This record gives sequence, C-alpha cells and structure tokens, in this order.
Amino acid sequence: MNEHRIDHLGNRSPLTLSTRRGLLKVSLGSALGALLAPSLPTAFGADNRSAKPTKAKSVILIWLQGGPFQHDSFDPKESRDDDLALKFGPIPTTAPNIKLASCLPKLAQQAQHLAIIRSMSGLELEHNLAIYHTQTGYRNSGPIRAPSIGSIVSHELGATTTEGLPAYISISHPGHTSGYFGPAYKPTVVWDPTQPPQNLGLPEGVSPEIFQKRLRLLQAVESGAIGDSANALTKRFESGRDAAVRFMSSKYRVAFDLEREPPATRTAYGETKFGKGCLLARRLIETGVRFVQVCHKNFDQHTQHYPKQTELFQDLDHGMAMLINDLKVRGLLDQTIVVAAGEFGRTPKMNSSAGRDHWVNGYSIALAGGGFKGGYTYGSTLKKGQDVDENPVSVPDFLATLCTAVGLDPETEYHDELQRPIKLVDNGQVIDELLA
Repeated sequence: MNEHRIDHLGNRSPLTLSTRRGLLKVSLGSALGALLAPSLPTAFGADNRSAKPTKAKSVILIWLQGGPFQHDSFDPKESRDDDLALKFGPIPTTAPNIKLASCLPKLAQQAQHLAIIRSMSGLELEHNLAIYHTQTGYRNSGPIRAPSIGSIVSHELGATTTEGLPAYISISHPGHTSGYFGPAYKPTVVWDPTQPPQNLGLPEGVSPEIFQKRLRLLQAVESGAIGDSANALTKRFESGRDAAVRFMSSKYRVAFDLEREPPATRTAYGETKFGKGCLLARRLIETGVRFVQVCHKNFDQHTQHYPKQTELFQDLDHGMAMLINDLKVRGLLDQTIVVAAGEFGRTPKMNSSAGRDHWVNGYSIALAGGGFKGGYTYGSTLKKGQDVDENPVSVPDFLATLCTAVGLDPETEYHDELQRPIKLVDNGQVIDELLA
C-alpha cells in the first residue's frame, strides 16, 4: 500500500510501509505488554501543556556514557606537562573565539553553531549516581524518584505529531528513569539503529484484518465487563493500549528504515553504530519525535586512555558534525537542540595505568541549535584544567537552561505519589548568556 510522508517543509513523497523481517518476527503480546503498566497516565506523552515561546521544538541528546575527557574535545589545553600527557592540542575553528581539540576537525568546521560550557561542576563521582544527577537534576539521595530530561520534555510537550510515534526514543541505550511521571514517559528503545523498535509487528499468521477483529472483540468484552464503572486506572490502561496500536499501524514507522535515505547520505554519516544512530535521530526528529537520545560509549577508560578515547572522539566528530550540518541544511537546526554530554569528565592528569579517572571539578558540555548562541563559550578552567576558573555551572543550572531553551519553566512544581512537592529541576539557575 502506497503512503506519503510529509517532511518539515510540507513536501509529500511516496513511501511504502516497511515490511522488513524485523517487523514481522515479534509478537503482538510483547508490543502491548511493554506499554500497559497499570500506572500509565497517558499514551507516550502528556497533553500539550503551556510553554514559553521558543525556537526549539525537539532535543537530540548525544549521551557520552562513561565520562569523556574534556581536554581531548571541547576544552583543549596548550600545556605539555608530562603529568597531563595530552596528545591533542587546540586547533582553530569556524568560530573566532573557539578552539577545539585536534581530534575533532569536522566539528571544528561546525563551531559557528556550537555553544560550549567549559566550567561544569558536578557532585557525584560514581557512574550511576552521576548519571541520575545529570539526567534528572537531582541527587539520588532520598525517596523521591525524579524524571530524566527526556521524560520531562515528553511529559511537558508531548509528541509533535498525533500519528502514533512516541515522544521519547532512546537509541542504543535503555534510557533513564521517568520517575514520578510513571511508565508512560519511559523511552521507546531502539537497540539497533538499522532495525525498528522491537515488538511492532504482528505474529506470524495474524493478518491486519484478524488483528482488527481481535481488537474489536477485546473492546466489546471490556465494554460489557466494565460498563459505566470505568475508573481512572482502567482509562489509563486503555490509553496505553490505544497508543501501542497507533504506533504499530502508524505510516511514520518508515522513519526507522535507514535504507530509505539516499546512499550518499548514509555514506556521509558513516558505517558505525553511532553514525547510524545520528542519522536515525535526524529522521525521527524530522518526523515529529520530541526527544531522541543517541548513546555513544564507553568513555570510561581508566587504562589505555589512548588509543581508546581517540577512537571514540573520532567517531563522535564524524557523526555529530554530520548531524549538525544535516539539520542546518534541512532548516531544522533552529528548531532542534543538539547536546553532547556525559555524566562527568576525566582527570587532567594521567594515572599510573595510562588512563584517566572520574572528574567533576571542571568538565565540558557542548550544545548547538535551538536558540543557543553559536560560536560561544561560557566559563573556563585553569591552565592545567585542575579546577574551574570562571563561571562555574552546576548540573541543575545546565538542565534549567536546557528546559528554558525548549520553552519549559524549570520551576514548574509537581507532586509525587505521596503528594511531596518537587520541581522539574532542583533549584537550577538559567544561564541567560547561553541563549540567543
């Protein structure tokens, strides 16, 4: 059956609903079961809530899991101190005020679009605690389970389309906590960017016609059993099931098929899993998904820092630079925030095992598009990177600024299941200087 896809410019192009074997080998029961947790408040996203006017409509988070080294990337140093053992010095970029490490030559050509925070200051040195802090803005030190930034954006803004795609998708990673927002705001996971999400297809031998008959039968049984006594829990259950069905039948499932991209585009993004993840992220954002996380790992190199992090940064350089340029060419960069962040940085000094350990006293995060200033750096570290020199930025400050850029008030307050008040972000200060 021929379908049409409408791109961000309103152009229509013929597409055929994907029937690749990955869609056909999974069961309907698994597809629905993953979505029908009893506490589902709505399907994949909330009703659109009031938000501040903003350019940004979507976010792509490039999650650099394990902790990338700030001096090999967005905060290069001239120092040749033997203890630092720096391999990559600074190189000029397309932005007069920005230099990047020499292992990022392609991102150097996109620096006019980058806003770089060089003075991040964290509180947690253990991975799980630091990940929770960076993703939620809260420390994992009490009974309240806060939602991650992807869940916040999907809850507050919902999907940009009603055509069945979820608001939050995580590529190559299970995603992070949805906290008190509940299971409906967990991400839909794509483990392999060359394959669609699991559990979207019909079981072998079940045609679309048979599937629809079964759905009608289920609805009839529910109607007779529940009648007028349907409560909020029942309605949430039905909402979750209906969302699953819409996703399974959505014509926009073709967004997951990278083979529909021109060969030249696929080649430009590269053959790595991360590069393909970046291409899929662009397709999903273009189709209406609100928040996409692309995981790139593992930057946690306590031994043999080189060549392991060298290879990781070369991969990041290729995929992220292509993503920013592609969004710009397609007129999507102003509407899309691209973030490259990990849970912390690495120690400036090399350890005795030729590796670098966890570091929170001055590391970097890079942003592009979506109303952030291009060609701009905020904060700095000392000459040898041993501490923040100017304008320290806390994790809540960063997340409050990101929320503001996408039109959300970080001071918005909710109550958890025990009616305890909790803000979207834990007392972060918005850094207005980063926003255009």
